[in-house]
Amino acid sequence: MQRALLTALFCSLASIQALAEDQPLEFGSFTLYSENDKYFAGTDQNYTNGLKLSALSTNLRDQLSFLDGLVGGDYPRKLGLSLGQNIYTPEDTQAAALIPNDRPYAAWLYIGASFQVYRPATTEGGLARLDVFEITAGVVGPAALGREFQNGFHRIIGVEEAEGWDNQIENEPGLNLVYERKYRIATAHARTSWGADFIPHAGVSLGNIFTYANAGFEVRAGYALPADFGSNLIRASGDSNALFRPPFSIFLFAAADGRAVARDITLDGNTFRDSHSIDKKHFVADFYAGLGLGTTHWQITYAQTYRTREFVGQDKRSVFGSLSLSFFY
Repeated sequence: MQRALLTALFCSLASIQALAEDQPLEFGSFTLYSENDKYFAGTDQNYTNGLKLSALSTNLRDQLSFLDGLVGGDYPRKLGLSLGQNIYTPEDTQAAALIPNDRPYAAWLYIGASFQVYRPATTEGGLARLDVFEITAGVVGPAALGREFQNGFHRIIGVEEAEGWDNQIENEPGLNLVYERKYRIATAHARTSWGADFIPHAGVSLGNIFTYANAGFEVRAGYALPADFGSNLIRASGDSNALFRPPFSIFLFAAADGRAVARDITLDGNTFRDSHSIDKKHFVADFYAGLGLGTTHWQITYAQTYRTREFVGQDKRSVFGSLSLSFFY
């Protein structure tokens, strides 16, 4: 009897999830990201801290029906908002003088607005697809509050303050336009039982803060994988959420993202003013792997990331941890 009940339960769950794949997105979400090179790395240099709060709406197909012609069909669509800050420092944070052969002190404080269009697997020859358009606006320089945030936190935890913030790049408003496309290929029972999926992506960012073209992928394996588009680091176009949330999911993931970089203001310095700068590398890649746990309304992921050298003369690659906590409603 117990075996029969369990079989019926899993069959019912499988049927609901299979139907959900072709239904409008039902879930909205809030996600808090924290990235720091202290997480299992113990350093305090290069990309040293990132914090981001993002929100994605539920399906706004009816409210945004006037965009049918633009998106090419009657597809689910969402809007997103984000607020974040990234902090960058040289290797030696105890030197008060300018260190000309290391990266500048810099912070990027920003808000973002995104528009997402989801195409179910039946519309792409068996591949689910997500198109993300995002505009990000903010400021670098003292107005981005990098000194205040980093040294304030260091005082709280009893760590030495960074002494070289007087040498940070100057104030400059920033604007970036980002587009990214993602696909998802999954094994037959990946949403209801043990399985795997593969999520490739490619995109472009244009603006005075970051200009690059990027491409990469993520591989996930585990139980009841969420029908979203991956476990991303803090970056524009990185957010997504699922059509259907299983009662419980657990999965491992590994990913890579490569960028051909034309501009990175945190290395190139200010656009129209003199500031500290250093020769950047034009090809940079992130490799990361981690674990995710989820329920219907919550998900937590942790990843350890290895970033290749970003500038000429950098002694070693960067290592940082990435933690995200999501609430789905």
